[in-house]
Amino acid sequence: MQSFSFNDAIRFRLATQQEDTGAKTQVFLGVFVGVLLRWLYGIVVDVVMGGPWNFGSLSVVIARIVIALIVTLFVFSGYWGKVKEQPAGMRFLNSLVYGFSIDALVGPWTY
Repeated sequence: MQSFSFNDAIRFRLATQQEDTGAKTQVFLGVFVGVLLRWLYGIVVDVVMGGPWNFGSLSVVIARIVIALIVTLFVFSGYWGKVKEQPAGMRFLNSLVYGFSIDALVGPWTY
């Protein structure tokens, strides 16, 4: 009797997977762009209130992008199941808004 092989199991899962990777990419990018748009929105509000265009130092910008990717990975894993049956246009728009609202929740911990 042969032992269980993870490589065979992974190949079987990939061969029988019926989900569209393009749709997953669309949702992932929608959430990621939404998170980044919320950050840019905060900067634009500061400029409108009379402040300068200040994105912060390079390390702050890099940290913000890394945090956005981490938040997107955690959110995407739970959110994909809810939006996979929606039409493509609505799926991207919902993902964008969802990313924006998630950053409103996570954003205060990142400053």
